Amino acid sequence: MCDKEYYRQKLAKMRERLSKEIKTLENQLTQSQGDSLEELTTYDNHPADIGSETFQRSKDIGLLDNSRLLLREVEVALQRIEDGAYGTCENCGQKISQGRLLTIPYTTLCRTCKGKQEKRETLSFGRPVEEEVFPTSYGDTLQGEEGVVFDGEDSYQAVARYNKLPNVYYEDIGEDEDEIGLVEDIEKISNRDYKRQL
Repeated sequence: MCDKEYYRQKLAKMRERLSKEIKTLENQLTQSQGDSLEELTTYDNHPADIGSETFQRSKDIGLLDNSRLLLREVEVALQRIEDGAYGTCENCGQKISQGRLLTIPYTTLCRTCKGKQEKRETLSFGRPVEEEVFPTSYGDTLQGEEGVVFDGEDSYQAVARYNKLPNVYYEDIGEDEDEIGLVEDIEKISNRDYKRQL
């Protein structure tokens, strides 16, 4: 059984801290970037200095968004305490472990349900949609009776042959028709050359 009063106080402190952070960040971001640089003009600054300030400003915007999100989650947790639902997973109804509540007091999911949620999110956002259409990726190989028939390197070379510029004589810069399909120098040795060495 969790001590709801302890978590209410802990969440109330978090709400207060997050509210202050949000107010501070909003005050910083209401100024124009030129005003925040405390310069009369931005023309005399090096572009890298302006870039650093732009990066800092975008980081502050990200921190503000994160603080607002956390504040919403804290508010939901406080409401769940009032409703008597705090400490139970909103997905499966099981009790949330004491250790998880101590670490993340605003959580509404048990460890198992949160893991499943993160796995779904990773699967849905982790890979490009195009991979569902194309059967093989660059690193995959098509296998035949004699081993690898056509691999990712071969597909790249096939596409690269059609990407040549006009009026460039590739023979002069080292590309030879006899070497098409070769990946490593060792592949240039023919059986005839090998038998001659024996």
